[in-house]
Amino acid sequence: MNYCPKFLIACLIVVLGSCSTRNLFDTAGAPKVTVDKNPLVLHKDSVLFTLRATIPAGLVSEKNTYTLLPEYQYGEGALPLEEIEVDASDLAASGTSVEIIEKMSFPYLEGMDRGELRVKGLLEEVESGKSFTTPYIQLAEGIVSTPKLVRVGQFAPGESIPEVGAYMAYDEAFLNMAAYESAYYFSKNSAQINPSESNDAFKEELESVAAKGEPINTILIQGMASPDESSYIKLSSQRAQAIESYLKDQLKKAGYQGNVNAITFEMSQKEPDWLLFRHLLRTFNKIDMTEKDKYFDIIYGDASYEEKVNAIKELPSYKIFSRDKFDQMQLAQVAFMMAKDRRPDPEISGLANLYINGTAQGDELTEAELARAAEFNPGLKEKQILYEAMISKHGSALAYNNLGVVYLNQAHRMIKVSDKNNKVTEAMNLFRMSNDINESAAARHNMGQAYLMREDYGAAYIEISEASALSKDNPEFNSFNEGKRGAIDIIRGDYKLATLRLKEAPETATNLFNKGLAFYLAEEYAQAAVAFEESALSNMEFGYAFYGLALVAAQNRDEERLYENLQKAVQRSPYLKRRAATDMEFKDYFQEAEYREAIR
Repeated sequence: MNYCPKFLIACLIVVLGSCSTRNLFDTAGAPKVTVDKNPLVLHKDSVLFTLRATIPAGLVSEKNTYTLLPEYQYGEGALPLEEIEVDASDLAASGTSVEIIEKMSFPYLEGMDRGELRVKGLLEEVESGKSFTTPYIQLAEGIVSTPKLVRVGQFAPGESIPEVGAYMAYDEAFLNMAAYESAYYFSKNSAQINPSESNDAFKEELESVAAKGEPINTILIQGMASPDESSYIKLSSQRAQAIESYLKDQLKKAGYQGNVNAITFEMSQKEPDWLLFRHLLRTFNKIDMTEKDKYFDIIYGDASYEEKVNAIKELPSYKIFSRDKFDQMQLAQVAFMMAKDRRPDPEISGLANLYINGTAQGDELTEAELARAAEFNPGLKEKQILYEAMISKHGSALAYNNLGVVYLNQAHRMIKVSDKNNKVTEAMNLFRMSNDINESAAARHNMGQAYLMREDYGAAYIEISEASALSKDNPEFNSFNEGKRGAIDIIRGDYKLATLRLKEAPETATNLFNKGLAFYLAEEYAQAAVAFEESALSNMEFGYAFYGLALVAAQNRDEERLYENLQKAVQRSPYLKRRAATDMEFKDYFQEAEYREAIR
């Protein structure tokens, strides 16, 4: 009981101190805080706004500081924003008010559309540390996130899955050539002809080519070496020359009836080539994808060949990988190009089924015929088998690119995020392999699409732009590519540029919608309406076109057209139905019975 008076005195001091601090607001008045946008607006990947505040004279002095504590509250929580602290150093003169103009931003996250930007104040006494917190003031309600509507290949549950990526087309003339391929293996660090059992298959292939009785037009030779062999360039060149001499001598012995001297020998030299290394690594099942990625990171780096070799030797799995696979890189690859009549499509299709059913021997179709078969086989699994068969024959840029496109579309259909990401990573490695063989607009575009699926829009834009530079002489592909680049311009917040690029894109429902969206965001509503109408006419089941028309109607205060088009949109897309319930573009209509009926 002796401590009660002391306790009461302490409480009284705290209460009186708090009252003293609070009384400053009664004398000076409450701060005035506003923002320049209500609702807030998404731009690029962030919400940008300008906060203006007037802190009345007396709240800030040598004795007191005042801090604005803004936050964006949404769902079950709130995102704290940058605090704005004002102290005596901010006063123009003692006893004056303080004017604050602060440009602010925060990252946009899903679920933020129907949130609230609010601020509270914290008044603190410098010496005692006593403080008083003001109630929250609402500054803005919700976020307009219309740029998120742009279509870049994504889809929502309940919507059809769009095809993504660009398949490379084969050369029609190539169908009139038959490529018979084989590999001749050498001993480690040697370019001497090696009569070991490892080359029995090559001898059999040579005899088979000779027995066909068809003239050989060209023989393509590429010498190679493994990373643990010395002097890649010198050794690979010596191996190619050794095989050229060997073939000129052995063709007649194998029964070839044509003129050996009329055959064109073409030497292919990569300085140095990691292509086969990557293929062997990708198909090696004794190390996992995480470990494989360490190799890919090294070989795609900017270091020299020797530096990369030294780096991979430090990896834990190097010994087992080199022991099991490096002898498969100590070789010369040989392709025999022979003139022949083109097989009809039904015959190609029939032989392709042998590959799909797993009963093919591997030489039923040439690389070009496999490409042709994959083109008219719509199933992704069938395409995968045929493109993998092409890669097993010869790792062409077309085969690697097109298999990568198959992987992108397979990833699109995967539910588990980790599975999807792993498949996209595999696709990206294939596009890199394709570009290493022959850089192409298609493989660059596809790399960009892979980055889009990872929502890495900066990297996607770089790749799609590179594709544009490579496709200047191909108007059809360039137009297709500009459609994707214009869509990314919307994400990047460059709406005017997006309208220009999308004008050049093929007039698909998606491109027309994106064009309308770009015009809408650029506040050119009449042109937006035209593009949305054209999108709807192109595909009446594409709900986004009607959603775009509803946006324009809301801007024009045309309630009849708003409700009519919104109803069509939500009937076609469950995602748009959910979005319409929170889309701040329609905030003025949320309480209208007709609006609620339209999205019901």
